[in-house]
Amino acid sequence: MGLTVTRESGYVLAKTSGAIDESAGDVFRKELHPVLAERGACVIVDLSGSAFVNSAGLGHLVALVAHANTKSSRVVLCAPTPHVAGVLAVTKLDTFLEVALTLPDAIARVTK
Repeated sequence: MGLTVTRESGYVLAKTSGAIDESAGDVFRKELHPVLAERGACVIVDLSGSAFVNSAGLGHLVALVAHANTKSSRVVLCAPTPHVAGVLAVTKLDTFLEVALTLPDAIARVTK
């Protein structure tokens, strides 16, 4: 999985590319854990570049959110592709994880 991270005003945008699978854990730890260590940080993870997620990838998304919660930080997932949205719905993770349908919706949530 690839990840492009940019700092915006009031949040960090992380855009995924490729499959969200077992490789996601190392990428999230390297790129996003330091950001989430800043108390009150907000990260938007744009999933529009990832057409596939497997169980390992789901586990890494849950772990990322759990890590953020321990640091009083926030992760908002957004713009899931149809497959990813379907997997989140079937597993009911869309009720545990904060998921916005679009990037503008996610930005509105974190900047209000």
